[in-house]
Amino acid sequence: MKNKLKALLSHRHMPLFATLAAIVLLLPTLGSGLMMDDHVHKAMFTSPSLRHPGGPRGDWDIFRFLDDDPAALKHVMDRGMWPWWTVPGFRLAFFRPLASLWHSLDYRIFPDAHWFLHAESILIFAVTAFFAALFYRRLMGATVCAGLAAFMFAVDDAHSMVIVWIANRHSIIAAAFGIAALVAHDKARRDQWKPGMVLGPLALALSLLAGENGTSTLAYLFSYALILDRAPIRSRILSLAPYAGVSMIWAAIYKLGGYGAAGGAFYIDPLRQMGDYLQAVVQRLPVLLAGQLAAPPADAWMMFPPGETAKLVGICAGILVIVAAGLFVVLRGNRTAAFFALGMTLSVLPACATWPGDRNLIFAGLGGFGLVAQLLSASREHLAKPARMLGGLVAGIFIFLHLVVAPLLLPLRAYTMGAMLHGYTDRAIASFPGDAELKGKSVVVVYAPDSVISNTVIASRMNEKRPLPETFRVLMPAVEGSITVRRVDDHTLSMIMSAGHLHEPTSILFRDPKRYPVHVGDRFVVTGMVAEIVMMMPDGQLPERIDFRFDKPLDDPSFTWVFWDKRQYSLLSLPRVGEERVLPVVPYGKALGG
Repeated sequence: MKNKLKALLSHRHMPLFATLAAIVLLLPTLGSGLMMDDHVHKAMFTSPSLRHPGGPRGDWDIFRFLDDDPAALKHVMDRGMWPWWTVPGFRLAFFRPLASLWHSLDYRIFPDAHWFLHAESILIFAVTAFFAALFYRRLMGATVCAGLAAFMFAVDDAHSMVIVWIANRHSIIAAAFGIAALVAHDKARRDQWKPGMVLGPLALALSLLAGENGTSTLAYLFSYALILDRAPIRSRILSLAPYAGVSMIWAAIYKLGGYGAAGGAFYIDPLRQMGDYLQAVVQRLPVLLAGQLAAPPADAWMMFPPGETAKLVGICAGILVIVAAGLFVVLRGNRTAAFFALGMTLSVLPACATWPGDRNLIFAGLGGFGLVAQLLSASREHLAKPARMLGGLVAGIFIFLHLVVAPLLLPLRAYTMGAMLHGYTDRAIASFPGDAELKGKSVVVVYAPDSVISNTVIASRMNEKRPLPETFRVLMPAVEGSITVRRVDDHTLSMIMSAGHLHEPTSILFRDPKRYPVHVGDRFVVTGMVAEIVMMMPDGQLPERIDFRFDKPLDDPSFTWVFWDKRQYSLLSLPRVGEERVLPVVPYGKALGG
């Protein structure tokens, strides 16, 4: 049995076997449907109103959500597409023309064939896994080690979210071209394959045009030149020059085109916020590396309130110390392992600019599984007993997590994530007020589990050509505590949040409370409504009470009042003047799971 397994892993068709395994395990995701940003992207082609000023400039630019344009920001805030607390100068625009054009073709030609869109994502990942297998084989030969790495990369459950979420497809496309660039570069350097000198930089360019995570390709190119390439230093530097040229052109276009993110806490611009970015690297690097090599998953970051992530960082750092020690004592002096370790570590630096999540680990997996395979294939007989035991412990952890658990979890996580997010979206769409209650009305969502689900509902209605509200407002997203709603007078609604406002991830997407704090007396004006900060939490960090004054009386028939009730939207009966009503907050996990 052992010999047959070795023969399979070193078989010349192992790259194909690993690719087919990934396809088969991901087939359950074909029915996952649309979720979150998918509805918004689709609506860009069904409703011209989403092509607003400051938004996409064409089919190639659908990841440009908003420029740094005060007039455009006022427009989307007045309509309710952006929340009332959005910071002035907010920008959210990503240069992903290749992925944008692919999505555009899909939504113009196959707008309702959602299974086909998921099939495309599966096939793109299969191509990515195939290129990864080829890269492993080039570096490690037709060996058991290369086969193990290829299999683990193909069936890693951390890839589930990036595959099942159609709007996240840009990450897979970028990885496919990025790894193809590494294959071409290695062949050009070791085999003097001249086409690789052109194909490598070309593949990098396509990777960068697909998504920002294509910059992780540079981490492996640098690591290759530093560790694996044995040519003279000058030759190694010159080999990287075309890639540097491509990267600088891309960076110039990115900057001159006004791309990037500003104002929110979800994304950090490393060039404009160097201090914040370096602090984020210290906090997020251990979480991402632990999620790639061992546990817990990087998605655990979202389960910790912003002020308590230090606990997770400490746990991950401790796990990494044990794993790194086991890798070091077994693989010390192994240049290939050193390449994988350095490439993996550097490749997650771009991912540190956003909140940690498993969906950001596809490039890290390339080096991570090469490193894991090196440990599992290495002999430990020559080591002293303590080192041998430590190496054996880490190897056992790797075998259990990546060869036993991961293949079982990949289809389960992919299907479950798709079902949860799709189900959450569908329940929100189905429970939103009907056509008669929306047409020409101002819909006010008093409370919801996140600040973007209502946008998803509106985008879905656009896709279905159903009536839309005149305006809609999300007053308060929350995921913990309770909200007390008090009617102050005929025009004013006061809301007191036990956990404070700006405490959950989607609300700080639009405003970083640390860089752009709010204070008592601050007023936020949008058409038909003024929000005023009345009271801060005891620590003075977040607002506790906010008063919302509307131009029209709260009982005006033009208003439809809505709140999130356990697992869906419900109509809200406002309290009388001087009275109040307490709304229990539903944790986000329960809102997702229903």
